[in-house]
Amino acid sequence: MIKLCFVFTVNSGVGCGSLPLPVNFEEYSDMKDYFSQYYNVSFNYLRDKDQVDYLVLPNPFFSFDNEHNLPIIKVSARLFMEKDFEGVKTCIDRYSA
Repeated sequence: MIKLCFVFTVNSGVGCGSLPLPVNFEEYSDMKDYFSQYYNVSFNYLRDKDQVDYLVLPNPFFSFDNEHNLPIIKVSARLFMEKDFEGVKTCIDRYSA
């Protein structure tokens, strides 16, 4: 099973930053419930960067230090704002196929 890390908060080398979206991603339970059916998922890049296969980032997103040069799947931020999990999954599946 693919191991994904959804990145909404990262260490930029100067400090930590969060994605400025009008959606509360502090509580990831809806996303975790949906995506856990298909993938091993994480929402903690700093803790799990050594254990994942791909990073999933909203596009646009500010730059950050991808320390292990993990493959990045860029997904339209709009899909996250609309909580269109099926649309996000389609982007992930296209990239990882």
